[in-house]
Amino acid sequence: MQYCPPPLLVSLHSHATLEFKINDFSLLCDPWIDGLAFFGAWRHYPQPQISSKDLSPNAIFISHEHSDHFHPQTLSNFAKDTPIYIPQFVNQRLEKRLDLLGFTNIISLPFGQSVQINKDIQITLYEPISLWNDSQILIDIAGFKILNINDAGINHSIASKVGSIDCVCAAFSPGASGYPATFTHLSLDEKICFYQKSRVSLLDMLLEACKMYNARYFLPFASHFVLNHPKHLKYMKMLRKNTIFDCVEKIENPDIKVIDLLPGDSWDVGSDEIIKIPRTQDLYTQEHIEEYIQNQFRQDEFLSFYPNKHKYRFDRKKCLQYFENLNFVPEISLCENLSVSVYPDFENTNAFSFVVDNGVKILDSLIENPNLSIKIPSEILMYIVVHNESWDEATIGYWCEFSRNPDVYHAEFWRLLQAPFYLKHSSIGKYESTLITPSTPLCFILENLGEVGSKILARYGLYCLSCSKLPMESLQNAIQAHGISTVRSQRLLKELNIHFISKSLETKSLMH
Repeated sequence: MQYCPPPLLVSLHSHATLEFKINDFSLLCDPWIDGLAFFGAWRHYPQPQISSKDLSPNAIFISHEHSDHFHPQTLSNFAKDTPIYIPQFVNQRLEKRLDLLGFTNIISLPFGQSVQINKDIQITLYEPISLWNDSQILIDIAGFKILNINDAGINHSIASKVGSIDCVCAAFSPGASGYPATFTHLSLDEKICFYQKSRVSLLDMLLEACKMYNARYFLPFASHFVLNHPKHLKYMKMLRKNTIFDCVEKIENPDIKVIDLLPGDSWDVGSDEIIKIPRTQDLYTQEHIEEYIQNQFRQDEFLSFYPNKHKYRFDRKKCLQYFENLNFVPEISLCENLSVSVYPDFENTNAFSFVVDNGVKILDSLIENPNLSIKIPSEILMYIVVHNESWDEATIGYWCEFSRNPDVYHAEFWRLLQAPFYLKHSSIGKYESTLITPSTPLCFILENLGEVGSKILARYGLYCLSCSKLPMESLQNAIQAHGISTVRSQRLLKELNIHFISKSLETKSLMH
């Protein structure tokens, strides 16, 4: 019997906002349609052809908390009882933020668990290969399988789980990071060379992903933005992003069709027709982009997304307390040793230093040549402090300047700042006895850590609750069966113990 594709309409409304519509049911992914992102640093390019008020999704998926995916101003225009599907992260930050926005139907999904959201659509969330708080989603629409990788990177370990895919959707250009543009220890030539290599490498990776999943279609998206503020034009000039035309040229393969949508375009899967709106020929020329940035920038619009300097006046005591409180974030036990100096408003006047060595310790004097220096507008720093905002909003927004000495990336330190959440008890200094070992039964871990244990295991690709072998397997059995590397398994073990110790201490305090 010949395969008949479903009557599915895929619309790219903006940057990473895809809408999948079938039989009058609409699933909207990562809606950022209105306004700016990252404290006013990012603007849509090309512009969306609609506003969020024009949409009435039946369900929404949000992959992670970055403001180009979780955008409060856009979300505020949707019905508060709309089902919103999110990944089940241990920190529960997405749940809390959606609750504050007034949403009442928040569904937190474990990685690897399939859910039927209506008669035509089944979704399954998967973890990225990295340990950042991000996710990708497999959408099965009447048998047509779409893997929305987004900007989460390619996780080779899930290929055997998802099988062949009809369409892969993924980000296609570098630029969603302040690195290397905002790092002052690198020369301009080094930065430009990095971006050139990154552009080529990303396209190579996308072609590999399409082949790995036997995809018949590739839809490039999640890279449709420019830097909004004219002061960031210097970064745009060195960045030179990939375009969808680069994707078409790279994936010149008779077995893979590039669905080259721009915001406002749609793809009728049933007829395999791409519906495009007219575009200017110089859409991607540097001159046109720079002119667009200059013409579109509005100070009043920008200030509505940027922290008010009077409202978020620098408070040294609150800042130092914020960094000391990082000792109560579970990931502090995983953090590398390093020295850090922070320069509010890029000046020495209010600068301060701390070291991370078995916890954060504030210093009395400024380290002039630390492992990491961070220069940041004081109003953004205070916004982060007051609202426990992710530092990614500042770094991806190109608002900071950094210098590293030596040039070493402290991944665990940045994971600490990405999405901090706090446990009542810290395990710092109490880590001599490891309570969970590789030989610990999985049942013991799940019985004692409950949902938190399940979330942590799933984050590393261990979907233990759905496994029939759960009652008879140890942690080591699961690690070996799923091919988890030694480095990742050691980190998993340590993360489990952080939460185990914290829960044990909390139980003891309740007993007394």
